[in-house]
This record gives sequence, structure tokens and C-alpha cells, in this order.
Amino acid sequence: MRLLSKFYLPTLAVVGSFVTAALAEDQCRCTIHDSCWPSAKAWNSLNSTVDGHLIRYIPPGAVCYKSHPSYNREACDEVIEEWPESKFHSSDPASLHTEWANAGCTPVYENGTSIYGNHEAGKQGCSRGALPAYVVNATTTDHVVAALALAAEHNIRLVIKNTGHAGNGRIWTHNMKSIELREDFNLTCPNAKDTSSPRMAATVGAGVQDGEMNEALAAQNALAVGGTSYDVGVVGWATGGGHGFATGKYGQGADNILEAEIVTPAGKVLIANQCQNQDLYWAIRGGGGGTFGVITKLTVKAYPAPKVVIGGFDIRAKNQTSEDQFYKVIADVHALFPAIQDAGIHGYYTVTGPPEAEALTFSGSFMGFDISNKTYDNALEPFRKLLEASNSTVTWSLTKIPVSTWQELLKVLPDIGTVSAGYDIRASRLISRQTVTEKTEEFAAVYKKIGPTKEAPSNGLPNLSISGTLTISPKPVNNALHPSWRNATVHLITGQGWTDSTNDTAVRNIIHDVTYRKLTLLRELDLAQGAYLNEVRWQSMITLDALG
Repeated sequence: MRLLSKFYLPTLAVVGSFVTAALAEDQCRCTIHDSCWPSAKAWNSLNSTVDGHLIRYIPPGAVCYKSHPSYNREACDEVIEEWPESKFHSSDPASLHTEWANAGCTPVYENGTSIYGNHEAGKQGCSRGALPAYVVNATTTDHVVAALALAAEHNIRLVIKNTGHAGNGRIWTHNMKSIELREDFNLTCPNAKDTSSPRMAATVGAGVQDGEMNEALAAQNALAVGGTSYDVGVVGWATGGGHGFATGKYGQGADNILEAEIVTPAGKVLIANQCQNQDLYWAIRGGGGGTFGVITKLTVKAYPAPKVVIGGFDIRAKNQTSEDQFYKVIADVHALFPAIQDAGIHGYYTVTGPPEAEALTFSGSFMGFDISNKTYDNALEPFRKLLEASNSTVTWSLTKIPVSTWQELLKVLPDIGTVSAGYDIRASRLISRQTVTEKTEEFAAVYKKIGPTKEAPSNGLPNLSISGTLTISPKPVNNALHPSWRNATVHLITGQGWTDSTNDTAVRNIIHDVTYRKLTLLRELDLAQGAYLNEVRWQSMITLDALG
């Protein structure tokens, strides 16, 4: 996720929940219903200062509600069609994925039923939920400074958004779209003697998304690390840690940050790098950019575009295969992952079950950068032999995709850019190399308890699903990224979904099960490890210390 170029105000939403603590000592913020709320004159003055970029925000779903002044059936049909797409929410001044927006104004069909199955939604009407009353569409640093000043003066809650991708739904600087590849970048240092040797780097505005950066740099035969969804914002992704297709080779997103331009809560514009504001520079590399100020510009390492080798695997349980047998195969495969990663091969996988898949399925992709086909094949040979030895319990395939350059790879990589059809809750954990290699039986037992079942759930809910991130860099870097990353072989996320039609008791049971059972299982499997800031469930941290 990244910064928006939009600031929410009222909840100004104007910039970021991290910023709010510094705006006033009082923990209670001024709301639109309070006498302290800015007058129309104050809002008009702000609008003038930000060059007419102040938006009085109306949730996009409002056009679907007959009781709302903006009701428009044709416009509603367009919103319903586009709602599942991540791009729709990232391009909107304030819209977030439904679970973070508080479901206040979910689109409804003409009969009043929400797209997630709530038959009473139309009657309940459109409410703002967690969305802001005003948004500053910031396109310059001065716009950010002005928004912060008004928020500080009136004690208004501030939120930053670029795309709204963060797993904890925080932050918009969406229209700050500059991208510059610099062959000989030097740090901005007060003393010339502190300047480091020039290197290739990319400087991006706070609103740049991964797909935009990938395309711009690939055209110049270069690469900078980014996430797996082309719609994700570079700044928020990198400052929260950042894993992506190339991070196993080049380091996590936080490891690649060279310099940042930051507006502090006091409205001061700073440059943070290794020769000035070093404490801030350390903190934003893994500690979350919006926690310390509003990042308006970020410079990251860039590299010559690499040669690539890419392939995939698909493993499916046979009809007679038990869950125990299937998850033993998964655990045995995980024991091979550290050696595969050491050979320069990284990737992603998912584990699904009926009804989303015909059978229990473990599938994913492998990528190697600047390695030979022979190195790739040799590294995966133990994987192949393990699968051959498991022929009685699973069907399987190992494939290669005929691409050889980074530019070709960008054309075939999946863009994980849809919004789930409803709500979900997730538990995640970084799992160490020692655990997957030395605790195989325990790992298999936990995996079975947090993973999908062989049969489709009888309660009508989706099956559990698991995703695994193998694009982890063990290279030590002195930054705020949780040290668990350096010893991890996989970042696991298990999730359970539901819709508006799921009754309240069932929802409470789901939340309790994932938060207090499945997360506890993951945590106890590897007590020394932690979780990923951008994808952790923060509510669980309070009682379970999910960050280690």
C-alpha cells in the first residue's frame, strides 16, 4: 500500500493515523458534529490554499441508495460492476476494501439487497462508516503541509491514502505520479564529504503504483522491487516491509529505500537518508511510512533488468488421500524450500480446497533471476524426486514458462487485483527455516488445523485458504524491518471469508476461531518469529503479541 495523494479529513481524513498522535495531546478528535469543526469559511480557505483540490467526499456506493441525493441507477450499475476490482478502490479519493470501510455504504441492487447479500441494506441507507467527510487531493508537498496545518489547528483526525491496500487499512497521495530513473543518484547530504558513491536509483512520487513503476523502468531496461499486485502503492508497500516477485533476489522493499522526502506532523519538510535525519530514515524502512509523517517522494535502488527463469507446480490430493497424507506432503516440500531459496529461486503458493477447488490443491510459482536453466533445474530436482515418491497420494506437475527477460515476465505475471466477494479475516506468521526443516511433523499437524478441509464446509461458507510467500531475503540490513524476516523461509497467511448473509453468531465464531485458535497455533509453532506489518491483524497483537 502507499500514501495517497488524497488526504481524508473527518475525519478530515487528511493524512495518517500515525500523524494524529502528534497533532494534539487530547486523544479525542473533533468530528463533523462538534462545535470545534471548521467553518465553511475555513474549508473554503483550505480549498483556495490547495489550488481547488479539496473534495467533499461522497461514498461511491451512495448512487445506489434511493434515499440519497446522488441516487443514479445507471451510475450504480457501473459501481457494482467495478466494485470487485482493486483498481476501482485505489483510484477513488477515499474508498477502501469493505472490511476497512465499516460497510457503511456498500452498493445495493435495485431491490435493496447489498452485493454481499444483506437484504436490509437499502432500508438502512448509506452512511459514511469509516470514510472521511473531506479529502485533499494532494499533488504537491505544499498541499500536504496545508492539510496538516488545518488538521492540527482544529484537532481533526488525519488519514493518509494512496491505494488503500494495507492489510490494516490505513492510508491517498494518489496523483503524485512522478517517476525518474537516475543512473548516477547521489544522496542529498548537508556535507559533500558524506555523499556516497553514485548508483542507479528510481525516484517516485507518493502516488506511484507498482505497475506504473514496473512499466516505466522496464522500458529503460531497469527494475526496482515492487509488490505482487500492479495496483499497490510503492511507498506504503516499501515502508511497511514489502515482499514481491523480485525481493528474494534484491531484498525486501524496506531494504531498497535510499532516501525519502517527508512532511512531519508539524508541517516541516525533511529529507531522510543515511546522512541526515538518520533516525527517521531507519524507522520508515520497515516501521511504516505513515507512522512518522507523510512521505511525498521516495528514492529506491534500481538494477539492470535481469534474465529470468520461471516455472510452476501443481499438487492435488487423490480421491483416497486423507488430509493427514496431503499435509505431510506439504510439510515435506517446505523442508526443501530453504535450499531452493539458497539457490536463488523464490516464489508464491496457495493451498485451496472444495468447493473453490475440485480437491485439496497446493500450487504456486518459482522464479530465478540471473541464474541459468541448469541451476534452476538442479535446485528443483529434490522437489521432483519427493513428488515422484508421493505418486500414491497426489497427482502433480512441474512446468516451465518460456520467458527469459524481466520485460517478458511482467507480461505473464498474475495481477492479484480483485477484492474478495464479502469479508474475510486472516492470521499470519513468518515461519523460520529451522521450523520447516526440523519440525516437519508438527508443521504438518498445524497446517492441517489452519488449512482447507478435504470436503467442502457444510455450513455454506467458503473453505479456508492459505497463501505462502517465499520471496524473502535473508540479507541483514540495519533498518526497522522485523528481524524475523531474515530467518524466515515462508510467510504464511490463513484466511476465512463470509458475506452479509452470514449471521452475527457465525461471524463472531469465525473471528474468534481465526484470531484465538488459528493464530495461536501459528504463533506457538514458531514462538521466536513475528508477523508482517502490512498484513498482520493488529487486533490480535494486543493479546497475542503477534509481532513477536
